[in-house]
Amino acid sequence: MKYSRRLQPVARFAHQQERNAARQLGDSLRQTEHLQKQLDNLLEYRDQYVAGFKAAGAEGLSVVQLRDYQLFLRRLDNAIMQQRQQLLASRQHCQQSQNEWHSRHGHSKAIDKIVENREQAESRKLDEQEQREQDDRPKDSNTLDRPDP
Repeated sequence: MKYSRRLQPVARFAHQQERNAARQLGDSLRQTEHLQKQLDNLLEYRDQYVAGFKAAGAEGLSVVQLRDYQLFLRRLDNAIMQQRQQLLASRQHCQQSQNEWHSRHGHSKAIDKIVENREQAESRKLDEQEQREQDDRPKDSNTLDRPDP
């Protein structure tokens, strides 16, 4: 069996690992995008809530209402802080996934290059062998039958 053909399973395995890394990167990117949208929604909701608080404060609030607004704002701020932490962790994971894919991609391309070089070398060797065989054959069958003049 040719060496280049024996490398095909290695190349297929490297391509499969690259595809898996690309899939994980895509999942990570989608997760990061989802977390960013959630954070944006929380920030928008907080801004609306603060505007409502200010409007209600202009009309006058009881101590209980003021305390409830402040308590809810504190909880909302904590949720925003946690969301930011999750987003940061997701971005870091995304970077790791991107690095992993980049590494797998480079490895896959290197194996492809090795296989390609090996196939070219085998092809050249086969061409040289065929050329030697043709060189060893008589050029014209009539030249053997003719006597030398």
